[in-house]
Amino acid sequence: MSPPMERRPGIAYRRPAGDPSRFVIEASGEPRIEVPERPEGGWLDCVVDEDRERLREALDAAPVDVVYRVASDGEPQWVHERGRAADGGDLVGYLFPADERVERRKRLERQRERLDEFASVVSHDLRNPLSVAFGNVELAAELDGDASSERLDRALNALDRMDDLISDLLTLAKEGKTARSAEPTDLRSVVDRAWRTVGEPADAALVVDGPLPTVTCDSERLRQCLENLFRNAIEHGAPDEAGAGDPASADDEAGSAGRVAPGTFAPGSAAGADPSDPDAAAVRVRVGRTDEGFYVADDGPGIDPDQRDAVFEPGHTTAPDGTGFGLAIVERIAAAHDWTVSVTESREGGARFEFRCADAVDSPSPSGSDTDPNSPRLSGGGSR
Repeated sequence: MSPPMERRPGIAYRRPAGDPSRFVIEASGEPRIEVPERPEGGWLDCVVDEDRERLREALDAAPVDVVYRVASDGEPQWVHERGRAADGGDLVGYLFPADERVERRKRLERQRERLDEFASVVSHDLRNPLSVAFGNVELAAELDGDASSERLDRALNALDRMDDLISDLLTLAKEGKTARSAEPTDLRSVVDRAWRTVGEPADAALVVDGPLPTVTCDSERLRQCLENLFRNAIEHGAPDEAGAGDPASADDEAGSAGRVAPGTFAPGSAAGADPSDPDAAAVRVRVGRTDEGFYVADDGPGIDPDQRDAVFEPGHTTAPDGTGFGLAIVERIAAAHDWTVSVTESREGGARFEFRCADAVDSPSPSGSDTDPNSPRLSGGGSR
């Protein structure tokens, strides 16, 4: 007794005379595909409009190897058709589910997106320390002695930062990841390092509203995220709007422990911080806790409500010389950490970016310290 014939996968078909509009099912061994039989014609009417021309071109070639969508009394389904010309002019072959082929295409698209993102990050994020280096070298040429040496040291630090960025980004490109590693990190330390790169050289003030939480993150990628937000606030902050509102009420809201001078840090982050009023700064940037993570806010012109969904799209910018990648990078870095980021209005009328971090851990709050009224105090010390 001969062994039973192995059931072939897919649907065996024949197209009489190679006619693309005719489709005859010879045998069906694939329950996952439901396609109509059209021996007299009309098959192309079942193919999704956008795919018809691609199918026609594939059927004119030999052998046939094409992926397209077929709609028949339901949602379109992807099929993979492979066939060849037979004696008599007919076209014979098989239809298979295209799940694997489509998934492979999606993987290639994601890889291309990661390469595009890598190029965007390289061109955008390197601008921060490069600007710092250029500015300090130019100032050093106009100064003498210790003042010149100090400026050159700052330029060297910025160049070291660029070297670190390039190394990390090359590693990320090879790994195909955005967040390379994650570990519990004091958010305040990352904020301070990001501010030294972007805010310190500018006419800007950093205001830290109370203790910041510990978050599980890739600290270098989070630093890039914060640098982009700080730079965005400084570039878009209008000097005539900086310090708008009642300075006295702002002091009452932030508390004396949260105030800093332009270009410096809140008390506790740097020895000898200038205690003068930061309201003289062109832009004030606030960082504080929320119940589910943290926020970064500014007192600039803000973002129109109808533009808040679009600001995270790559290429979206309102600045004449902007790249439009800064906030897109912020959103990608947040997503890589399984965080969400949203934008709303700050209490001064500027932009406020809120990060939801499920694993944020509260830092002990000193007695009597105040936090941003828009940012409820975290209670307890457990995971969020």
